[in-house]
Amino acid sequence: MADAAAFLASHYRPCLAAALFAARLADVVSTRLATPKLRLEANPVVRKLGWPFAWATLGVCVLPYVAEWGWAPALAITVTSLQVSASNFSRLPFSRTLGEEAYAELLERVHARAPRRLIYGCIAASSALITSAGALLLLFYPNPAEPAYYFAVGMIGYGLAIAVHFSLNARRMFQRRSQSSTRPSSVTSQPTPRARSSAP
Repeated sequence: MADAAAFLASHYRPCLAAALFAARLADVVSTRLATPKLRLEANPVVRKLGWPFAWATLGVCVLPYVAEWGWAPALAITVTSLQVSASNFSRLPFSRTLGEEAYAELLERVHARAPRRLIYGCIAASSALITSAGALLLLFYPNPAEPAYYFAVGMIGYGLAIAVHFSLNARRMFQRRSQSSTRPSSVTSQPTPRARSSAP
């Protein structure tokens, strides 16, 4: 264990770059497996710019080599990406079994029936719990010179990402519900033909 710690301390840049690359790769691959068309993607930036941008995010693995401070954001992004990847893989069986389109339609039906306060309340609770774990870690390691400080920053970043991205995604689905409910029916009503009397 001491030898491993000594090796990491003397080679922290390549080790952190490899960890960051693996974390970002896990995020992109799990997203690709879950939603090839990005129908289920909650991040509006990725959904708009598409797969070229998603694959380009692997380039952040050079951060540990940026000056003396590059290791700090690299560590925080690694922690956040690992948590995002874990969340993606936890939902992967549903999208792979039902199919991307069917799973997206299922989520839209849920948002069509669920009250908004329930959806937003659950998003807020999930975000608050994860952010609280990061804040608790930050209380024990308040020194920015310590790596644990950026573990906490990464956890808080993931909690805030849940709040922002999931809320925007929920808002998008609620807007779809409003548009579909106010859209006029394309079927025009035909006048009912008057029944002929059979009496002579």
